Amino acid sequence: MKMTGAMCRTAVAAAVFASWAPWAAALDRDGAIEVAKRQVKGKCDSATPCTFTATTAEGKWHVRVDFTKPGRHAIFIIDQGGKVVGRLEGK
Repeated sequence: MKMTGAMCRTAVAAAVFASWAPWAAALDRDGAIEVAKRQVKGKCDSATPCTFTATTAEGKWHVRVDFTKPGRHAIFIIDQGGKVVGRLEGK
């Protein structure tokens, strides 16, 4: 099948859209916190609430989770796709 000019323009437009689509779907602050909440599911509830603080560094989200009991914290490093790529724990 031979591509017409309109088909070529459509293919080029699709390629351009695909190249910027991942940036359009980039993770925001609320999304990063939701990822962290899934990671600590069962450790944070109404009896033992947690505090979530999200900041960006080097193109990734760093979400700090402060646990009220036993006074510990964790930091999840989350990429723009919502994948946890690092975790630090502390007292």
